[in-house]
Amino acid sequence: MKIHIEWRALRLIMLLVWGIFALILTTQSDRVPLVHLMTSTIGSTDFGDSMGHAGLFGMLAVVAYFALSLRLPLHRSLLLAMSLALMIGTSTELFQLFVADRATSLSDMLANWLGVFVVGFAISFLSSIPRNRNSRG
Repeated sequence: MKIHIEWRALRLIMLLVWGIFALILTTQSDRVPLVHLMTSTIGSTDFGDSMGHAGLFGMLAVVAYFALSLRLPLHRSLLLAMSLALMIGTSTELFQLFVADRATSLSDMLANWLGVFVVGFAISFLSSIPRNRNSRG
């Protein structure tokens, strides 16, 4: 029982940490050291920037799914996790209108969505695979 409670807490902490990380990276100026480090490392090209956005919000969908699946059926967890990641990805992109040194970008928002939908498809596909592959009948 104790391990189960700790696993729940870990999933919620992962969601909180990744959510804050995503918010910091997408709503702060490039003058913030963490944002500058990430954008100069991953986003130094348009392709790198798009992959960074897709990975960031895809991973947000993953950790949200794992946290929500503790309480909800798996299909509802996935839909809610994807909705949450899509809303945050869209909101942060629009919020950039009010941040110095940042600009709202349709390509960034589409990359956010791409990451969420790729993760959603992968989780849906993997959850449809039968669990017991060793039995042959």
